Amino acid sequence: MNLWTLYWLFVKIGAFTFGGGYAMIPLFQDELVFRHAFLTNEEFANMVALAQVTPGPVGLNAATYIGYQQGGVFGALVGTLGVMTPSLIIVTLIAYFMVLFKDNPLVKALLAGIRPATLGLIAAAVIFFADTSVFSAPLADWWRKGAFGLCWQGTAIFALVLFVELRWKINMIYVLLGSALLSWLLFQIG
Repeated sequence: MNLWTLYWLFVKIGAFTFGGGYAMIPLFQDELVFRHAFLTNEEFANMVALAQVTPGPVGLNAATYIGYQQGGVFGALVGTLGVMTPSLIIVTLIAYFMVLFKDNPLVKALLAGIRPATLGLIAAAVIFFADTSVFSAPLADWWRKGAFGLCWQGTAIFALVLFVELRWKINMIYVLLGSALLSWLLFQIG
Protein backbone atom coordinates (compact mmCIF):
# COMPACT_ATOMS: atom_id res chain seq x y z
CA MET A 1 0.00 0.00 0.00
CA ASN A 2 1.41 3.40 -0.90
CA LEU A 3 1.76 6.14 1.70
CA TRP A 4 -0.97 8.34 0.24
CA THR A 5 -3.54 5.52 0.44
CA LEU A 6 -2.34 4.71 3.96
CA TYR A 7 -2.80 8.34 4.97
CA TRP A 8 -6.38 8.46 3.66
CA LEU A 9 -7.22 5.15 5.32
CA PHE A 10 -6.30 6.62 8.71
CA VAL A 11 -7.98 9.96 7.93
CA LYS A 12 -11.19 8.00 7.33
CA ILE A 13 -10.83 6.11 10.62
CA GLY A 14 -10.06 9.33 12.50
CA ALA A 15 -12.91 11.24 10.86
CA PHE A 16 -15.65 8.76 11.69
CA THR A 17 -14.72 7.95 15.26
CA PHE A 18 -16.09 9.74 18.30
CA GLY A 19 -15.12 8.83 21.82
CA GLY A 20 -11.42 8.14 21.65
CA GLY A 21 -9.23 5.12 21.02
CA TYR A 22 -11.59 2.42 22.27
CA ALA A 23 -14.33 3.69 19.98
CA MET A 24 -11.85 3.41 17.09
CA ILE A 25 -11.25 -0.30 17.64
CA PRO A 26 -14.24 -1.54 15.58
CA LEU A 27 -13.29 0.75 12.69
CA PHE A 28 -9.66 -0.33 12.89
CA GLN A 29 -10.77 -3.96 12.86
CA ASP A 30 -13.08 -3.45 9.90
CA GLU A 31 -10.45 -1.66 7.82
CA LEU A 32 -7.27 -3.49 8.88
CA VAL A 33 -8.56 -7.05 9.32
CA PHE A 34 -11.59 -7.41 7.06
CA ARG A 35 -11.14 -4.93 4.19
CA HIS A 36 -7.36 -4.75 3.71
CA ALA A 37 -6.27 -7.98 5.49
CA PHE A 38 -3.20 -6.34 7.03
CA LEU A 39 -3.76 -8.41 10.18
CA THR A 40 -5.58 -11.51 11.38
CA ASN A 41 -8.03 -11.18 14.27
CA GLU A 42 -5.42 -12.56 16.67
CA GLU A 43 -2.73 -10.18 15.39
CA PHE A 44 -5.23 -7.34 15.68
CA ALA A 45 -6.00 -8.22 19.31
CA ASN A 46 -2.26 -8.34 20.06
CA MET A 47 -1.70 -5.02 18.29
CA VAL A 48 -4.44 -3.34 20.35
CA ALA A 49 -3.04 -4.86 23.56
CA LEU A 50 0.41 -3.53 22.64
CA ALA A 51 -1.09 -0.12 21.83
CA GLN A 52 -2.74 -0.07 25.26
CA VAL A 53 0.46 -0.69 27.22
CA THR A 54 2.57 1.83 25.32
CA PRO A 55 2.32 5.49 26.30
CA GLY A 56 -0.24 7.52 24.39
CA PRO A 57 -3.75 7.09 23.01
CA VAL A 58 -4.70 3.62 21.77
CA GLY A 59 -5.86 4.80 18.34
CA LEU A 60 -2.75 6.86 17.75
CA ASN A 61 -0.44 4.03 18.82
CA ALA A 62 -2.31 1.56 16.62
CA ALA A 63 -2.07 3.89 13.60
CA THR A 64 1.65 4.34 14.20
CA TYR A 65 2.18 0.58 14.51
CA ILE A 66 0.23 -0.29 11.36
CA GLY A 67 1.86 2.58 9.48
CA TYR A 68 5.29 1.28 10.46
CA GLN A 69 4.32 -2.25 9.48
CA GLN A 70 3.15 -1.08 6.05
CA GLY A 71 5.72 1.59 5.24
CA GLY A 72 8.54 1.75 7.78
CA VAL A 73 9.34 5.02 9.53
CA PHE A 74 7.56 7.13 6.90
CA GLY A 75 4.54 4.84 7.12
CA ALA A 76 4.45 5.32 10.90
CA LEU A 77 4.56 9.09 10.44
CA VAL A 78 1.86 8.99 7.76
CA GLY A 79 -0.41 6.73 9.85
CA THR A 80 -0.01 8.98 12.88
CA LEU A 81 -0.68 12.16 10.90
CA GLY A 82 -3.62 10.53 9.13
CA VAL A 83 -5.45 9.56 12.29
CA MET A 84 -4.71 12.97 13.87
CA THR A 85 -5.72 15.19 10.94
CA PRO A 86 -9.51 15.00 11.36
CA SER A 87 -9.30 15.57 15.12
CA LEU A 88 -7.08 18.61 14.72
CA ILE A 89 -9.41 20.15 12.14
CA ILE A 90 -12.62 19.30 14.03
CA VAL A 91 -11.35 20.49 17.43
CA THR A 92 -10.11 23.74 15.92
CA LEU A 93 -13.49 24.36 14.25
CA ILE A 94 -15.43 23.39 17.38
CA ALA A 95 -13.35 25.72 19.53
CA TYR A 96 -14.03 28.55 17.11
CA PHE A 97 -17.77 27.96 16.75
CA MET A 98 -18.57 26.68 20.25
CA VAL A 99 -18.87 30.18 21.61
CA LEU A 100 -21.46 31.00 18.95
CA PHE A 101 -23.56 27.82 19.20
CA LYS A 102 -23.09 26.44 22.73
CA ASP A 103 -26.73 27.05 23.67
CA ASN A 104 -28.25 25.94 20.34
CA PRO A 105 -30.83 23.14 20.88
CA LEU A 106 -29.81 21.38 17.64
CA VAL A 107 -26.17 21.22 18.75
CA LYS A 108 -27.23 19.88 22.16
CA ALA A 109 -29.40 17.23 20.48
CA LEU A 110 -26.58 16.16 18.14
CA LEU A 111 -24.14 15.78 21.02
CA ALA A 112 -26.74 13.82 23.01
CA GLY A 113 -27.07 11.43 20.04
CA ILE A 114 -23.34 10.89 19.73
CA ARG A 115 -22.98 9.66 23.34
CA PRO A 116 -24.97 6.41 22.93
CA ALA A 117 -23.27 5.71 19.59
CA THR A 118 -19.89 6.05 21.29
CA LEU A 119 -20.98 3.72 24.07
CA GLY A 120 -22.09 1.19 21.42
CA LEU A 121 -18.68 1.32 19.72
CA ILE A 122 -16.91 0.79 23.03
CA ALA A 123 -19.26 -2.13 23.81
CA ALA A 124 -18.35 -3.67 20.44
CA ALA A 125 -14.68 -3.48 21.43
CA VAL A 126 -15.46 -5.16 24.77
CA ILE A 127 -17.29 -7.99 22.99
CA PHE A 128 -14.40 -8.42 20.53
CA PHE A 129 -11.86 -8.74 23.34
CA ALA A 130 -14.09 -11.05 25.38
CA ASP A 131 -14.37 -13.29 22.33
CA THR A 132 -10.63 -13.37 21.64
CA SER A 133 -9.41 -13.65 25.23
CA VAL A 134 -12.10 -15.47 27.18
CA PHE A 135 -14.19 -17.48 24.70
CA SER A 136 -11.82 -18.54 21.91
CA ALA A 137 -8.31 -18.55 23.38
CA PRO A 138 -6.26 -21.79 23.50
CA LEU A 139 -7.88 -24.44 25.66
CA ALA A 140 -7.14 -27.82 27.12
CA ASP A 141 -8.77 -30.57 25.02
CA TRP A 142 -11.49 -31.40 27.53
CA TRP A 143 -12.78 -27.80 27.51
CA ARG A 144 -13.18 -27.88 23.72
CA LYS A 145 -16.14 -30.24 24.02
CA GLY A 146 -18.26 -27.59 25.77
CA ALA A 147 -20.98 -25.46 24.17
CA PHE A 148 -18.43 -22.72 23.54
CA GLY A 149 -14.69 -22.55 24.03
CA LEU A 150 -14.29 -21.07 27.48
CA CYS A 151 -10.69 -20.33 28.35
CA TRP A 152 -10.34 -20.80 32.10
CA GLN A 153 -7.12 -18.75 32.19
CA GLY A 154 -8.70 -15.75 30.49
CA THR A 155 -11.81 -16.07 32.64
CA ALA A 156 -9.75 -16.22 35.84
CA ILE A 157 -7.71 -13.16 34.88
CA PHE A 158 -10.85 -11.25 33.91
CA ALA A 159 -12.60 -12.08 37.20
CA LEU A 160 -9.54 -11.21 39.28
CA VAL A 161 -8.94 -7.89 37.49
CA LEU A 162 -12.62 -6.97 37.76
CA PHE A 163 -12.63 -7.74 41.49
CA VAL A 164 -9.36 -5.86 42.16
CA GLU A 165 -10.47 -2.86 40.12
CA LEU A 166 -13.88 -2.61 41.80
CA ARG A 167 -12.47 -3.19 45.28
CA TRP A 168 -9.18 -1.23 45.36
CA LYS A 169 -8.84 0.90 42.18
CA ILE A 170 -5.18 -0.08 41.68
CA ASN A 171 -3.07 1.84 39.16
CA MET A 172 -3.74 0.42 35.68
CA ILE A 173 -0.03 -0.06 34.99
CA TYR A 174 0.23 -2.51 37.89
CA VAL A 175 -2.97 -4.24 36.81
CA LEU A 176 -1.64 -4.72 33.26
CA LEU A 177 1.77 -5.92 34.41
CA GLY A 178 0.20 -8.26 36.96
CA SER A 179 -2.22 -9.59 34.35
CA ALA A 180 0.62 -10.28 31.93
CA LEU A 181 2.59 -12.15 34.60
CA LEU A 182 -0.50 -14.07 35.74
CA SER A 183 -1.30 -14.95 32.14
CA TRP A 184 2.18 -16.32 31.57
CA LEU A 185 1.98 -18.37 34.78
CA LEU A 186 -1.51 -19.75 34.08
CA PHE A 187 -0.67 -20.75 30.53
CA GLN A 188 2.49 -22.49 31.79
CA ILE A 189 0.31 -24.56 34.10
CA GLY A 190 -1.93 -25.47 31.15
